Amino acid sequence: MIRNSQPQKELSKDSDGPGLTIERIAFDEIHPAFLDTLNEAAVPTVTGFKKIVYLSLAALFFVLGVLGVALPVLPTTPFLLLTSYFLIRTSPRLNQTLLRSPVLGQVLKDWQQAGGVRLSVKIQAVSIVVLIISATLIFSPLPIPFKTTLVILASIGILVITRLPHLR
Repeated sequence: MIRNSQPQKELSKDSDGPGLTIERIAFDEIHPAFLDTLNEAAVPTVTGFKKIVYLSLAALFFVLGVLGVALPVLPTTPFLLLTSYFLIRTSPRLNQTLLRSPVLGQVLKDWQQAGGVRLSVKIQAVSIVVLIISATLIFSPLPIPFKTTLVILASIGILVITRLPHLR
């Protein structure tokens, strides 16, 4: 069961004009391509069984995103975007908590607001991939075919990272 929108919030006394609250102003700064999926009033909220499925998917993608921070083979940003997609439809409060996260929130905000990733984040990601793969190649007793596969997957990951649009 889907309802059209969240209940309308009361306007705060410190708003800058009719219909503008601090939260609304923050949404107006977001990249227009993402505005429809981030505006709590515009996104239908799911209930019932669908809500359980969406929350489960959000949890799964969040875990995969967190694993992607440590594992060079898994991408972080797409999983976090999927987490945000499902959370905004089930629990906008949890989505705001994700966006306020000191570790993961900034990457998500950059992607949603400007459609890109900071150059420093790209450099960190590529550095981590290179360090982990190098350590694995040097110190692990894996057979050569596994090491070759690992290098190919890491190369694809680095290619994806470098091809992401970056913020200037």
